[in-house]
Amino acid sequence: MQKVAILYDASQAVLSTFDRDEVLQRILIIVRDYFHVQHIAILLRDEDSDELYLRRHLGWGESAGDLEGVPISCGITWAAAQEKRPIYAADVSKDSRYLATIKATRSELAVPLMVSDRVVGVLDCQSENPDHFDDETIDLLMLFSTQAS
Repeated sequence: MQKVAILYDASQAVLSTFDRDEVLQRILIIVRDYFHVQHIAILLRDEDSDELYLRRHLGWGESAGDLEGVPISCGITWAAAQEKRPIYAADVSKDSRYLATIKATRSELAVPLMVSDRVVGVLDCQSENPDHFDDETIDLLMLFSTQAS
């Protein structure tokens, strides 16, 4: 039942407006509410520079100000975009790819946003709990991201 509710909310968020930033904000709110994630961001890919840019976020506070408009070509989010698959760090202190943007983060999940076989962005979820994301949650976020893309 949860899968159906998430897909419904994702489709409603995408179809409810033509404003991209409003759609992205609604997607972030859905992820925060369903998956109890404290820090969520959507990074979009610039095809000309082949880099990711922070576009929208929730719970990042002042940390986001340092990243907005800055190209990102490393980190867990970049790995997800490059490998075209979710990348999960159950304990960010043990993953050398982690970029310490939020001091409270203990686990991070980055899910590529795909259109056909092309990565258009990454949904980045960071939790203050170690090993926050189980296999079922990762599968649901992948499903949600596919619908949201």
